[in-house]
Amino acid sequence: RQAAVERAIGRAGIPRRFRSHSFGDYQADSTEQLRALTLAQDYAANFAAVRERGSCLLLVGGPGTGKTHLACAILSHVIGNGHSGLFLTVSEGLRLIRSTYSAGANRTEIQVFEMLTSPDLLVLDEVGVAIGNEKTRRAMLFDVLNARYGEMRPTVLIANLTAAEMGDYLGDRIMDRLLELGSATVPFTWPSHRRKANGA
Repeated sequence: RQAAVERAIGRAGIPRRFRSHSFGDYQADSTEQLRALTLAQDYAANFAAVRERGSCLLLVGGPGTGKTHLACAILSHVIGNGHSGLFLTVSEGLRLIRSTYSAGANRTEIQVFEMLTSPDLLVLDEVGVAIGNEKTRRAMLFDVLNARYGEMRPTVLIANLTAAEMGDYLGDRIMDRLLELGSATVPFTWPSHRRKANGA
């Protein structure tokens, strides 16, 4: 069963660096870090109820603060308990959709859209990256997140932004949907772990 779970985690697109990351090895030295860890653990442990409500989780703050670590720990836990999941960045999602427009494409736009909207949990990283046309990017995000909202499928969004900047990037229509039904925004306000590890 462990091997099957590991294969499922690999197929879910979790980056290799984060596949072995868990809640247990997340460094929580402050009250704020412990709160972030506890919220992530509760979200994963109660995913059946989260799935019923369609509640989302927004992880916002500076780079290197552990957002992706916790998001991947959530996704691994969810997959380990038999749910389907997918991890990808906003830019990867846009590339997948754009790839369907070329002659001889391996997938249709409908197939890619289904791939993004059907998993029980979608983890969407690098929200806030200014890639492609803003109008096109926002339309793609709205279509995907609105479809998941309609089917009450939860999404975890990761952004190197403040909560206010996240709202500006996504727009009011998306944010209104994301923040319904007990969804939480978790600010990661502490310095980068990576810089600390490098002595910066």
